Amino acid sequence: MARRPLRIYNIPYFRNKVLELHQPHSPSKEHDSLNTLQHPHSSETPMIPIRRKHGVGCGAKAIIHKASETIVVKVPHSTALAADKNPISAEVKFYNRMFEEKGRCLDIVECFIALPNFIFLSYCCNDTVGRRFSNYQERELLPSGLHGRLMSVKQYEDPALIARWIQQLSSALAFVEKLGYTHNDQHLGNCLLDKNLNLKLCDFDRATTIGQFLESFIEPWAIKLTSGPLIDTYGLTSARTEQFAVGTFLYSMVYGHEPYEDIHLREDNPDELFRRFRNMEFPDLNRHEVFDELISACWHNVYPTMALLDYDFKRKTKDIASPANYEVINYAKEKHACVSMIRRGLLGPELALSYQPAWQRCIHATLGSLLYVWRRTVNFLGLFFHKWY
Repeated sequence: MARRPLRIYNIPYFRNKVLELHQPHSPSKEHDSLNTLQHPHSSETPMIPIRRKHGVGCGAKAIIHKASETIVVKVPHSTALAADKNPISAEVKFYNRMFEEKGRCLDIVECFIALPNFIFLSYCCNDTVGRRFSNYQERELLPSGLHGRLMSVKQYEDPALIARWIQQLSSALAFVEKLGYTHNDQHLGNCLLDKNLNLKLCDFDRATTIGQFLESFIEPWAIKLTSGPLIDTYGLTSARTEQFAVGTFLYSMVYGHEPYEDIHLREDNPDELFRRFRNMEFPDLNRHEVFDELISACWHNVYPTMALLDYDFKRKTKDIASPANYEVINYAKEKHACVSMIRRGLLGPELALSYQPAWQRCIHATLGSLLYVWRRTVNFLGLFFHKWY
């Protein structure tokens, strides 16, 4: 028998929580209650029915849980929450800005709902571009079981796919620029692949409005300024910083590894890596004429805007790129599915209650107040009779 959807009038589920919400409590208890809601894997009270087995990805700040065959939920992990009450607030802010736009960008992962500590996204089944390229590499195996230095590149990606992906990345970044933002973290691990191997830019937790100090990138993804009032910094976020990272992104796909990773410069002499990039001493480009030209243009800050970069990339790779086949996503249907999961208690009873229809919330609030008054009355009468009898 199919499981019956949770409704607000299922009193046993919500009764205790309503009593808590109507009781006065200390700030410390309120903080504990909030943390219990925000920590999906808390050993004390696992209120959110998402389990570790549903995890499909993990980043510096959050874990990605699979909620259905087409939807995932991004939830901050305990370490990030300990350092920051709202660790994914920048990403939530960006998606809320994107919701204001009438048009959509097919090259950015679809977001259905963005709450302060939960983000509902479209599921991309082919992992990340970074994972795909790591499978082409041979690396030494460390005692910890992790992969260490690059030993060799066993296989190179099809240029037709590389051309399509760099077109899709440049299109996504041009759209981000149109919103007044910069991504600031566009490496291979932050680009997903859908079932048709289309690139989808994701992970906007480092996104800022244009003109902020760049703090999320170092060499070989950014380059320090050598003159001017911002000398020895990576400068302000702009088309300059975005296109430099795009150049390194394209280099990594064409050559199968990051710049100078083949000679282990980062591991053996990171200061030399920084010096070379600061002095504009880039690796030799001799693998693909069109791609090499685009990489060099990005590293030398040729494009004044990401929109112009997008135009030039598409123009120069149109005869190389394989055609994109986008799957149609029914946004309204998927958002409704997200709301239904929240109402059934996916993110805990507090959010489930807040997403119920207004008349049900009113009934529940009234019932909660009556239950609270009834319990206080019973307690008072109990004390009274205990005292006199």
